[in-house]
Amino acid sequence: MSIIESKLIYLGTPKYYSMGPKESENVEEYLEAIYRLIERGERLITTNIAKELGVSARSVTEMLGKLDKRGYIKYEPYKEVSLTKKGRNLGKTILRRHRLLEKFLHTLGISRNKIHDEACRLEHAVSKELEEAIEKKMEKPVYRKGMIPLSDMKSGQAGEIVSIETGHRAKRRLEDLGLTPGTEISVRKSAPLGGPIEINVRGSRLAIGRGMASKITVKVE
Repeated sequence: MSIIESKLIYLGTPKYYSMGPKESENVEEYLEAIYRLIERGERLITTNIAKELGVSARSVTEMLGKLDKRGYIKYEPYKEVSLTKKGRNLGKTILRRHRLLEKFLHTLGISRNKIHDEACRLEHAVSKELEEAIEKKMEKPVYRKGMIPLSDMKSGQAGEIVSIETGHRAKRRLEDLGLTPGTEISVRKSAPLGGPIEINVRGSRLAIGRGMASKITVKVE
């Protein structure tokens, strides 16, 4: 078995940050966008932030000055932006909330082309209490008929990947290994006692840790 075939993948649960006093939607949108760029390893420059938000570079420049004054970022004209601890915590929290809402909306049957925009609207209005209630509810995923998490599949079962509910970096790693929605897979071996699951995918073998496998939804044949 090759290196890529025998690789095990694990993903920890993201840390939750208390947001403190409510900020404006505009501030939250900017910090969320900046944190997305950090996750993707892109430079925190005006043009990249403007592209991520779909606004003009001039608007970004004005807002960066305000964020700097409020202590969320460190910014100097023509130089790369850096998040302060305060800005990083808020940006990470908003992005985490957005992804939680996307996952929740998916279980409600909202179409994929609408989920992102709906989550963008809701992420600024959801209270901490409601967020915690949704998170608790999502600890026990609701699957549509014929769909189960990869972690529940048995040896010999086959199916098609429907969705992958992970963070951006983990999803990119899975995509690099050939695991994307619409991909057909089959289970070669399901190890007992919480061990990894060995699958066939695109002509290769891949061993996936149980934690990661639970985040992959499969429509079984």
